[in-house]
Amino acid sequence: MPTEELKAVMNSQKSVKDFKDYQILYLVDLHKNKTAKDISSMLGITSNKVYKTVEKYNIHGVLWKKGNSWGGRREARCLMSFEDEKIFLNSVVEEALSGQILTYRHVWLKLETQLGKRISDDYVWDLFKRHGWSKKAPGKNHPQSDVAAREEFKKNSQNYWIPNR
Repeated sequence: MPTEELKAVMNSQKSVKDFKDYQILYLVDLHKNKTAKDISSMLGITSNKVYKTVEKYNIHGVLWKKGNSWGGRREARCLMSFEDEKIFLNSVVEEALSGQILTYRHVWLKLETQLGKRISDDYVWDLFKRHGWSKKAPGKNHPQSDVAAREEFKKNSQNYWIPNR
């Protein structure tokens, strides 16, 4: 890649990590007579990082940054694919609306039977989070409580504490 094009690609990067990787390539291309040790001292990185970045670029060419993403779900290690999880949760919704599922524990047991293996509590909570579900808890007040009596208690009770002397 020509030096000017490399500079344009470097400046268009969104993440700092990608910018620094392209900065290494740009400086290597710009200062052809410098060693990896010189370039690493200019950038404040190790010379090994310079060697690895240039090696990746030389092996894979222009597409050297493609497929180098970290994070996210690794489908090979997942118990269920995202689509399978969606289908499972839709069946859970149907059962919950009919009153068969009340707590997360019911979902956990149903998921274990479907997968045929033991799973952790965290897996269920992570499943809920991935699909935008949240924990719903009942309100603080009982639905049959007397609102007038509660307000009367608030008005007539002390709202500060006086210690005994």
